Amino acid sequence: MLLLAVLVINVVDFFYINTSLINEAERNPGFKQSERRLYRLFVDDDIKNAPRITDDYYFRFRRMDGPSAEISGIVFNGATETAALEKYLAALGYQHVSDDEFGQRWEKDNRPNPNIYIWRDTAGKTIFLTKYSL
Repeated sequence: MLLLAVLVINVVDFFYINTSLINEAERNPGFKQSERRLYRLFVDDDIKNAPRITDDYYFRFRRMDGPSAEISGIVFNGATETAALEKYLAALGYQHVSDDEFGQRWEKDNRPNPNIYIWRDTAGKTIFLTKYSL
């Protein structure tokens, strides 16, 4: 009986901590790699391993409406060139499929999910690399 009580408490703690961390990540306008819990849990591996095209960058995480859709991204300040990111995505097997108001759209294996966008704000010298996953 004691073992069951301990197990129930651990499961409740896990879900509470997980929900708490998700809320922290979503409310946060951006977090650094040094914020290890958020970085480790909420940054997609494709985003984690992206080349750092500037020294001034931060990460973002959001959940979208729908069944567990997530957005994981990295924002580079003081950047204007996307060639290193494009080369990285191509090495992962992504192909550039279109340009729209959200930026350059990249897909893997001709599947629309997951997809990655590279968006460039040339006036603000900011580049966003964002992965949308369902």
